[in-house]
Amino acid sequence: MMLFFPILCLSLISYCTASLDTIHRRHTRTSDTPVRRAQSNPDPVVTGSTDEGWAEFPDIPDATAYPDWVVDKDSNAKIPLYQSSGVDPKAVKRAVIILPGKPRDCWYYWTVMNNALYVAAEADPSIKREEISILGPCFFAENDLNAGAAKSDQLLWGLTTWVRGASNVGPSSIKDFSAYDVIDSLVDYYMDTDTFPNLNVVMIAGHSAGAQMAQRYLALRKSTKNDERLHYWIANPGSILWLTEDRPLPNDACEGVDKYKYGLADGFPAYAKKDAKKKGREGIVSRYRQRNAHYAWGLADEGAGDTRCQAQTQGMTHLERGQNFVAMLDGMSGGMPNHTTVDFVVGASHDNVEMMNSAAGGDKLFRYNYNGTNLVYATSGEPNYDAEEANGSTINLISQTMAMLALITSALLLH
Repeated sequence: MMLFFPILCLSLISYCTASLDTIHRRHTRTSDTPVRRAQSNPDPVVTGSTDEGWAEFPDIPDATAYPDWVVDKDSNAKIPLYQSSGVDPKAVKRAVIILPGKPRDCWYYWTVMNNALYVAAEADPSIKREEISILGPCFFAENDLNAGAAKSDQLLWGLTTWVRGASNVGPSSIKDFSAYDVIDSLVDYYMDTDTFPNLNVVMIAGHSAGAQMAQRYLALRKSTKNDERLHYWIANPGSILWLTEDRPLPNDACEGVDKYKYGLADGFPAYAKKDAKKKGREGIVSRYRQRNAHYAWGLADEGAGDTRCQAQTQGMTHLERGQNFVAMLDGMSGGMPNHTTVDFVVGASHDNVEMMNSAAGGDKLFRYNYNGTNLVYATSGEPNYDAEEANGSTINLISQTMAMLALITSALLLH
């Protein structure tokens, strides 16, 4: 009996310490990957390759393929994209804009996101496929034009320059059209309340290179009246736009460590050059911290990702960079931003399917703020409320635990 009380005390102290860490880290979650989906569509088989160019823009199940989606009426700028078919705009509560990975295989990323929606809807009947619109833009390059997937009157970029928001390289009739201008147009399309009167959230989602694009767009997008409905899901980025001048692994021999796309000193694309000069680092960071950012890293993602020295000053692997970035956010004045969540997914590597199909991935991509309430995935499987409400409930839990500790201590002394 004498041994029981100390063990119980130590258990409660450990539990209380864990709860205090939850308050300190706020919205950080660690979650498991669920069993693979029961219903899904196969990965599209497409002729061509990343380096040689894609030879076709294929039709895929559950989506309508739009080869000539106009993103700017004045210049008639257009891109190919995929959008969920058979969805009534007036019924849509959520739109997910899924950015492609480095291979520019927009058909594949749209399919993976659509399959993840099958998983989430099967796990939670409150998530309804008919109320969610998935859109996948394609950022083609000149080799895709030569191979046959792209057309001469569509916007084209360098092989990966679209990730950092660079201007287009074609067609010659359109100049200085950033890949981020494209995202602006797609966000505006969904934010139109006449077309989508019941929409609560537009989610900009990306994995790997797509996550790099989403995070940098988050930083550079100008503020609008719709910002509170705009969310970003950033999963396993190869490198990160760092907000502070210092780095966790400094390297004095590496030039351009704080230059865009790795930092905020200078080198911004035309899309943001004037605004960045006006706001400066402090203004960009302040705006960044007010946005709805949802980060996710696989705990098994030990890949090197970007091997340039600028990226390696952030960490040597995807996961290490993510952990260091979260620590940086937490260590800034004001601590972890109120509108930020972080998920570390157990067992997931650098795999977009694992990340999107995870419980945490499904929560952020499809459930979070679905009906205007900020429900966040909890490790136990029970939802708990975000921001101040979550912190308040945890504080109450700790107060109760401390009271119980006091009672046990008194009992020990009496004994």
